[in-house]
Amino acid sequence: MPQRRAPGSERPVPAVDRLVRLISHVGVKDRRHDGGDTATSGAEAWVQSYPRILDMLEGEERARLLSIATEKHVGKGQLLYQQGDSSDTLFIILEGAVKVHYVLDAGDALTTLHYRAGMVVGAHGCTSWSGRHSWTAQALVDCRLLRIRRADFLAFVRNSPQALFCVLAITEFKGEQLKRLIRVLAQPTLERKILLAVRHFASLYGLVRGTEIEIDGHITHQEIADMVGASRQSVTMLLIALEKSGAIRRQGRRLFVPTATLDS
Repeated sequence: MPQRRAPGSERPVPAVDRLVRLISHVGVKDRRHDGGDTATSGAEAWVQSYPRILDMLEGEERARLLSIATEKHVGKGQLLYQQGDSSDTLFIILEGAVKVHYVLDAGDALTTLHYRAGMVVGAHGCTSWSGRHSWTAQALVDCRLLRIRRADFLAFVRNSPQALFCVLAITEFKGEQLKRLIRVLAQPTLERKILLAVRHFASLYGLVRGTEIEIDGHITHQEIADMVGASRQSVTMLLIALEKSGAIRRQGRRLFVPTATLDS
């Protein structure tokens, strides 16, 4: 019986051809819904409009990237890095979910981004312009990651137009998400902040179910609270109010957003 690798452990990446085959299944697994039955019928497809670097790179370039990576297991709640740490490494998520938050002077934390399989975590700060991480990254669940040294990644990008394009796409994506966060925080009422935060999560990590989108189960009331700077209790109360107004639908802990409202 194979031994289970302890969270936080690392090992060299297996042979490139074997890992390429493994990676090819990550997107399929990440798109599968395991939330059980739902009252909503119709077509189902993941709404996951974010850049996945391993999908964007072609065979030879992807193999080169994998050759400089090591696999790392991180347990639920563990930190990948902390705000202010030297940005010596970045990570690609193979399985799991990671949140990134900014620690304010008063000690409170404001969640800025959530990452899923295929996304790059920690790329900010991996150039000579910024040598330290601007955020803290924490695993929401047990995660399997690829760990890449900053120096190796920069060397790879310098010699690969494909990789440079990927970095530009990732940077643009993160910029757009921060713009959305600013829009959320600029809303005049907490109810409006929560509504835009829910729509934001639905547009990134949702499952289309007919005329609705079900939000990824990793997005809890607490995660929404951490994004808008409120208590979990306040978020729960206002989600109930939003359901009464028809802006969302709740089913147990699951949240559904009308597809037609995502751009409003």
